[in-house]
Amino acid sequence: MFNNSQDASISNHVNAVTGAITKTYRQSYFKRFHLKSRLADTFFTSDSKTIVIQMVMCGEMDVIAELIDRKEYEKLFEKE
Repeated sequence: MFNNSQDASISNHVNAVTGAITKTYRQSYFKRFHLKSRLADTFFTSDSKTIVIQMVMCGEMDVIAELIDRKEYEKLFEKE
């Protein structure tokens, strides 16, 4: 269900207003977590090694987030 990446032009604009979440990048992955968990604390820091691309609520404080490793994300936008 979540493994449907598409090879298209690269953009960092994501629109998940509908509540649907789809995979944006081939290198990204999904993780479900509570917003007040230690895991969430590691994602929402300025020096995080993981970038949150988009999230959708799936409970009071639970989310499903599309994540990507910072190094992989930066590779997508390197100028050759």
